[in-house]
Amino acid sequence: MRNVLRGLLVLLALSPFDRAVAGPLDKAFEALRVHNYFLAREIFQKQVRKYPAASWYGLSVIAGRNDNPFYQIDSAHACILRADASYTVTPDKQRIYLKRYGVDEEAIRAQTVHVHAVAWERAQKQGDIAAYADYLERFPRSEQAAEARLLRDQLAFLEARNVNSAQAYADFMARYPSAREVYEARNRFEEAQYREAVPDRTVEQYMVFIKRHPENPYVRQAEDDVYALVTQPRTPASYRRFIREHPGNHRIDDAWRDLYTVSTKDLSAQAITAFLKENPDYPYIDELLEDYKTASLVLYPFQREGKWGFIDDKGVERIKAYYDWVEPFSKAQALVGLNDQEGTINKAGKEVVPVQYEHVNDLSEGLAVVEGGGRMGAVDLRGVEVIPLRFEELGEFSGGLAYARVNGRYGYVDVHGELRIPAEFTMVTSFRNGLAVVEKDGRSGVIDTRGRVTVPLEYDWVEGFDLAVSRVRRDGLSGLISPFGDQLIPCTLNFLGPFRDSLALAVTGARCGYVDMAGRWVIPADYDAPDGVAAWGDFHNGAARVRSSGKFCLVDRRGTRVLPCQFAEIGLPSGYLIPVRKKTKWGFVDRRNTYVVAEKYDMAWEMNEGLARVRNGNSYGLVDSTGREVVPVRYSALQQVRSGIVAAERDGFHGALNARTGQEVLPFRYTGVAFMDERTLRVEQGDKLAYFRIDAGRFLYQDPGFAEHSAP
Repeated sequence: MRNVLRGLLVLLALSPFDRAVAGPLDKAFEALRVHNYFLAREIFQKQVRKYPAASWYGLSVIAGRNDNPFYQIDSAHACILRADASYTVTPDKQRIYLKRYGVDEEAIRAQTVHVHAVAWERAQKQGDIAAYADYLERFPRSEQAAEARLLRDQLAFLEARNVNSAQAYADFMARYPSAREVYEARNRFEEAQYREAVPDRTVEQYMVFIKRHPENPYVRQAEDDVYALVTQPRTPASYRRFIREHPGNHRIDDAWRDLYTVSTKDLSAQAITAFLKENPDYPYIDELLEDYKTASLVLYPFQREGKWGFIDDKGVERIKAYYDWVEPFSKAQALVGLNDQEGTINKAGKEVVPVQYEHVNDLSEGLAVVEGGGRMGAVDLRGVEVIPLRFEELGEFSGGLAYARVNGRYGYVDVHGELRIPAEFTMVTSFRNGLAVVEKDGRSGVIDTRGRVTVPLEYDWVEGFDLAVSRVRRDGLSGLISPFGDQLIPCTLNFLGPFRDSLALAVTGARCGYVDMAGRWVIPADYDAPDGVAAWGDFHNGAARVRSSGKFCLVDRRGTRVLPCQFAEIGLPSGYLIPVRKKTKWGFVDRRNTYVVAEKYDMAWEMNEGLARVRNGNSYGLVDSTGREVVPVRYSALQQVRSGIVAAERDGFHGALNARTGQEVLPFRYTGVAFMDERTLRVEQGDKLAYFRIDAGRFLYQDPGFAEHSAP
């Protein structure tokens, strides 16, 4: 009774206008409360001119409920939009009275959210591109709009991928320019454009593609393919044809140098003379003249009075002992050091890279990275500083680009030192096959030479594309991706090894097998995966060691067992014999599992040049492919066999043996013996150095006092 009186007092206090408002709206909202939708709808429709905010709100509620014949979610949406617009211009005094019916900003917002949710449920049920596109058009500001856009784009991109044509990808990018998949669509578009342009892979098709699509990144690949096709015979005539017909191809320098190489294989003076006569326009004449002068020289480091120089293979001093240290010649240049600075010299002893840098790296694509004053730059083959020393770090060049660190971040520069990819990464690698691994915010991905993302930055680790695929790791699990970022193997494996013989060790749980580069299980995961399998489970020479029920066996690339699962351990398969262990001793079997050498050694290694090292206790020897001990097991160390010679140690002294007969080539009286090349041994006695010519059986050079310090 007290509440009724309070309500009457409120009504009496209302102005005539307010009481006029209260009457019809009271009836409408009361009818709505008791689900009398016909009466409520009729009143709201009549009051929409006088009281639009409340009326449109009520009509939206009716149309948004599925328990009446007026249920229509699109109508509910239209009504709530009108209610919202009307409420915005409703006077404050009237808003106070509308609130008694529950009509305010919060109620309108809640009804809007309800309408969006119902419409979203309808779109999800239909679940196609048209449904999500329609939802976005009608409800662009809904909470579900972002998900709708994502699903629409995913379905549209899947359609484009199923078609897998340049036009399909172009249409996708045009329709959905803001989609997450655009970068992949662009990469696939360029690949499809290239693929469709060269169906027969002829030189003519490649040339048309290059002319029509100069901005396509596959132009460089097309030029590579043209080079490969035109020069396929690898004859001087084929290289000359390429030089004549394709002067604008980026491989023109390679063509000249390859022409020079195939024309002067032995690098003799006669061959160089004939080449220059046939090719007077050869652009690298200075290099040719240097080759002409020094092609036949073989130089070895030597020391005199604490300084280093070079002698030839006759022991004649060719480069004066002037440097604090030197390294052997590589690619016609040798790295040398003087007064804590580095540079390079040629075989004439002339400086190529001035000896003025703190560090000089090996040449890569005709450039060597140099360091000085804590900054890095690059010099060319002539020693000219083509990139000033201004970078905090500079990597080796690959594909015309090198990574560079600027202000603590990494980007990529060209051969002129110009920044081509912004320095915005925390970690990078050199480009391999046109792709580089980059890291930002602790996540790794892949970019191309234009800096465009080809694999999203969403992995903990990406191996890189030295091959046509890359291993990746996320959340402690390994997988395999393509250059486009396709998951050939999702990150579900406990371990994925490197590809050897086109197969990789794959561990899942406690089992392992082998997968190919397409992500297919070529050898099922039927074998044990003990701790340490990653260290020995890769393929070598067409076979892999596997374990089943605790026993080792050997399988080939088809999964066929070459050796049965009956061994405690198997060594690397190489050559005719394979080392195997049963219980505690090692022997050798052939690939028919026939014992050639009984199990009598404490350790046995793989074959090299038809010979294998064996050990008993602390003594080493060699066996040949028939199982005969050609070098008795009595040496304290044996190095790898090279050109039929093995460096060895006995009783604390070093020498060399004929690996096939066991006869001494160099007596055991030195402190160190190692190969310089196939014909020459570097021999040390204390701080004295000598070179021993194997084929001549004599020393070609000895430091002063070397002989006097040799052991008897």
